[in-house]
Amino acid sequence: MVTLSQALLIALDHHQAGRVAEAEDIYRRILGADPEYADAMQLLGVLAAQTGQMEAAVRRLRLAVALRPDSAGGWSNLAGAEQSAGAVARAVRLYGRALRLMPELADAHASRSAALRRLGRHDAALAAAGQALCLVPDHADALANRAAALLSHGESLAAELCARRSLRLNGRSAVAHATLAAALAAQRRWGEAEAAARDSLAADRNLGEAWEVLGAVLAKLGHFPESLDAFANAARLRPGPSLWAARGTALIAMARPDEAAADFERALTDRPQDAGLHWNLGFARLMAGDYAGGWPEFDWRRHDDRAEPPWRRFSQPTWRGEALEGRTILLYAEQGLGDTLQFLRYVPLVAARGGRVVLEVQPSLLPLMAGVVGPAQVIARGDPLPSFDLECPLMSLPRAFGTVVDDVPATVPYLRADPARVAVWRERLAAGEGLRVGLVWAGNPRFPGDDQRSPRLAGLRGLLDVPGCRFHGLQMGPGRADLTQAALPDGFSDLAPEIADFADTAAIMANLDLVVSSCTGPAHLAGALGVPLWLALPFSADWRWMADRDDSPWYPTARLFRQPTPGDWRSVAGRMAAELAALVQRFKPSP
Repeated sequence: MVTLSQALLIALDHHQAGRVAEAEDIYRRILGADPEYADAMQLLGVLAAQTGQMEAAVRRLRLAVALRPDSAGGWSNLAGAEQSAGAVARAVRLYGRALRLMPELADAHASRSAALRRLGRHDAALAAAGQALCLVPDHADALANRAAALLSHGESLAAELCARRSLRLNGRSAVAHATLAAALAAQRRWGEAEAAARDSLAADRNLGEAWEVLGAVLAKLGHFPESLDAFANAARLRPGPSLWAARGTALIAMARPDEAAADFERALTDRPQDAGLHWNLGFARLMAGDYAGGWPEFDWRRHDDRAEPPWRRFSQPTWRGEALEGRTILLYAEQGLGDTLQFLRYVPLVAARGGRVVLEVQPSLLPLMAGVVGPAQVIARGDPLPSFDLECPLMSLPRAFGTVVDDVPATVPYLRADPARVAVWRERLAAGEGLRVGLVWAGNPRFPGDDQRSPRLAGLRGLLDVPGCRFHGLQMGPGRADLTQAALPDGFSDLAPEIADFADTAAIMANLDLVVSSCTGPAHLAGALGVPLWLALPFSADWRWMADRDDSPWYPTARLFRQPTPGDWRSVAGRMAAELAALVQRFKPSP
């Protein structure tokens, strides 16, 4: 006669071999003979969890720990079932109970790491995975969870290496493949990330986080219908703030800012203090033209502790638009050169509020500042700060003034080129006939997404074949390498070797009939100078260019040429070339 303990071993053998029906039948027969047989109840609960019957799993595992409250494994299994059922905070507490009974239970440390990460407790998640690995250095699940925790800390390369180590131990780990995909996506290695996400789904079609990362990656690759399908699967399997945030970002890439804003708002109901989510919501609202709702959210960028470089902190209060009454206010650049050039328009408006304005800008912009009205003192970033009473970053000034789309302060020029340099460049550019066109084709390669916003010279090459034009290359920095690979017409001249600084660029632009540029600093300079500007924009452009417009409330002399589909610079260049040919026909040279 087979004893109950022998029957349990037979059932466990079926269970481990994947013969689920046979194992369940024997577990049930054991419990029929002894309803208080804790091990059979626990294993029946584990089996239910493995087959997706989470309600039954939780019920049976609760009965198991009630029958044997000193079982660390029982509490850990119950925690895992609660975690899978979505009760993540309860799961963390239950893992803690298991570990108080058995501190050396590596599986519980590893699983607790995943639960802590779901709660946003990234430091604790990293520590829990580390504890598991101290106990079992080759614990595949602990390595996968450590990789995910590292990724939450922004350490994408370390996360990739950790995920790959996990996969060497267990190549069928769907979680490790999904984490590898997310780490590769964080490094903008989209093709590899897609392959890793699909490997994850090949191992487990029901892993919501794999569908989530696949949706995000497909959006970056421009495969929008497939991306939305992936997100729909993720929402079915694991809805929550991480999903809404990821889909919101994807919808931005699809140039659908209203829908993106709705997703960010939904995520914020669960994470109301998440500065990055607020910042993304601000981006989406501004892109949609909702400036009143966008600026307050955009200001949350200053609370993002993960920003690089870190946001500056001052003891002085931030100015919110009130009368200055003789006080000194520090206005300062915070992000890129283009951002500074765009928002310098507010400096005279601040000075008109009755205060003394100290303006701090990037050192490379200092030669341009003689043409700015309003500041009592201009300093370069990094110089010692004078005393001041109030502070405000330049990009928070639209909020202080309550700027909406219909009342953007867009009187141009609000920057003026140095007259002496203008005269020098007028003489330098006088030779030859035809429309004088300045060309910029690339931005800062360190800017995230520059590969999408910069057409490079090859992307705009079709323009150079339009007759009746003299093209002047204004490209500075790494983008100049494109010149070595390009066959350029006789009407093209590279002025960059003669450009000393932004003041030279401004003086050149003052002598041009048109500037054609990608979304980068010189475009803002041309707009601020009131020079005719044509902007080559990606399918989903930065918030300041909004969506579905070919003009800009910020720069009245600008025309916007957008990609009809992601990556299609050929169409942009073709439309620009046709418009340029028509402009040449109407062109009358300036005296």
